[in-house]
Amino acid sequence: MKKKLCAAMLALLVACPSFHAQTLLNETQEQKDKRMEWFYKAKLGIFIHWGIYAVKGVSESWSFYNKYLPHDEYLKQCEGFTASKYDPKAWVDLIKESGAQYTVLTTKHHDGVALWDTKQNGISVVKNTPAKRDLVTPFVDEVRKAGLRLGLYFSLPDWSHPDYPNMTRTDVRYKDDPKRWDNFCKFNFGQLAELNNTYKPDLYWFDGDWEQSAETWRAKEIMELLR
Repeated sequence: MKKKLCAAMLALLVACPSFHAQTLLNETQEQKDKRMEWFYKAKLGIFIHWGIYAVKGVSESWSFYNKYLPHDEYLKQCEGFTASKYDPKAWVDLIKESGAQYTVLTTKHHDGVALWDTKQNGISVVKNTPAKRDLVTPFVDEVRKAGLRLGLYFSLPDWSHPDYPNMTRTDVRYKDDPKRWDNFCKFNFGQLAELNNTYKPDLYWFDGDWEQSAETWRAKEIMELLR
């Protein structure tokens, strides 16, 4: 059920920002086919995972979640993340050369490290790494110049956030604390609003929905926010 929900959210959010959320809930099959047409035709898309885990070359987020290394040691990679060889134009040139019609960039994985200049109270490459700059905007600009469709990956869970229930497979911060969960949801919605208002992507790719129910994630409200 959760996998179907995540797929449905992706389908609802792809392709047509002019649709209102209520319109989408009532759309006909013909309207949906028209909205999704570019995605069906695109076929090939390039998905980019990039973050502080490049410093040690460890698995993104899962390396501390599964306790291959401690959480604090994982986050120490922030100190070595300079993005000194980051060349978004070269990336996009390669993507276009491949024949791909769209690309998806990880704006934040489960480790909670945002690649843009988030104003929410989370970790970011701007505030917490020597890179000290927004890394999403230059990539987005090159994608738009190249005439490609833009996709943004966003992790629903944030295992580093103090108000998210768990940090690793066995370490739990709290259970059944509505106030703390509400604080986390406000944080999550705040970051999504930043991405939406700043970049207006053609699709969103959500990850991590298995950790909570659709109701707990407030999936309907997320769709309404992004619409």
